[in-house]
Amino acid sequence: MMKKFLGLICFLYALIIGFVWRYNILDNFLSPKMQIYIKTTLFVLLVLGIIICYSDSIKYKFKVTDIILILPLVLLIFAGDGRLTTDFSTNRSNIKTENKVSKRDSSMDKFDVNMDDYDFENVDFDIQDSLYYELSSYVTYATKPDNYVGKTIRVRGFTNTKGNFLPRGYFMIGKYGVSCCTADAGYLGFIAKYDNKKIKDNTWYEITGVLQKTKDLAGYDILVIVINDYKEISSSKEKQYVYPCYSYDDDSCEQLLKYDIK
Repeated sequence: MMKKFLGLICFLYALIIGFVWRYNILDNFLSPKMQIYIKTTLFVLLVLGIIICYSDSIKYKFKVTDIILILPLVLLIFAGDGRLTTDFSTNRSNIKTENKVSKRDSSMDKFDVNMDDYDFENVDFDIQDSLYYELSSYVTYATKPDNYVGKTIRVRGFTNTKGNFLPRGYFMIGKYGVSCCTADAGYLGFIAKYDNKKIKDNTWYEITGVLQKTKDLAGYDILVIVINDYKEISSSKEKQYVYPCYSYDDDSCEQLLKYDIK
């Protein structure tokens, strides 16, 4: 009878994996390319559970300490859907470092941009989730930023207005980038300039604007978005996590070539 306890544990773990797979909760824990391993584990656990329960050749002596095997199941019940909260981006970005750079006063950043000269219905950079991971860094820290000054851009994400990496007068809009699992999640996005009193922290927006060049806190050239228009959007309709282009398995990496990022 006690042997079936171990088999039951295998079935319960398989049930949990099947549940998060069926209801797409697995996306909140793992990159798409990594999910095949946990999905395979479901079938391994089912087979193992059957063997343990019905094979006479397997001997198992139950110990009270084996109850600890139930602990991960209990933790999963209270873990919710696994989604990181948006304020996690602010908490992580405000970690103090020994070589922290003082905030640069960006009050002199005056961008002479006539928004009437641009077509925001057909932007140059329409940032889709499948390219978010790469473009968030390629655009911001372009090797030749002058090539992209004046390009139009549309971005969806949630805001970070308090990160200590931001020059005064700027905020960041982005999503969590995940290469393997949410344990390595980092906030990726685009730096934008607008009246911060009108932009709420940790809030989802779609913004359109024009790329202009300025300096980051360390004095390096970066591209920032001078906003033409913005609107608040529903977080329930947005993917919170973005992954490297190869994770999407839909030729996303080839689509990067059209942007000719240098």
